[in-house]
Amino acid sequence: MAFNINKQDKFKKRSAISEINITPFVDILLVLLIIFMVAAPMMTSSIKINLPKGASSSSNENIVPITISIKSDNSLYLQENPVKIGQLTANIAKLTSNNFETKIFVRADKSLDYGKVMDIVSLVGIAGYSKIVLVTDIAK
Repeated sequence: MAFNINKQDKFKKRSAISEINITPFVDILLVLLIIFMVAAPMMTSSIKINLPKGASSSSNENIVPITISIKSDNSLYLQENPVKIGQLTANIAKLTSNNFETKIFVRADKSLDYGKVMDIVSLVGIAGYSKIVLVTDIAK
């Protein structure tokens, strides 16, 4: 506790300072902030994953979705038509009329290598489409 000392008169009574000292409070808040900044990235990752199943969210958009399908034999389809990987971005541009805000749905077989799927996703992303959705089955 802090006291106010009057140096003019040594025999006067000491009185308590009635002001709040917020320095220790600020120190504690800064330490807590640092702890949470360090701990937050660790809480977002998990080790056990099982990605093929997912919850469905209904979409009430009237836009025809652009769908890329990848079968287990690595064959690639845009909508229902087979397409070569080199022609994929050009065909998407034709279907979307170069509207880069169009959602692109990627459907891939569960047995496919994750890297193959990400190659297609990155190819579409490099072409300028940022709204890429990975399609999963509905969890039962």
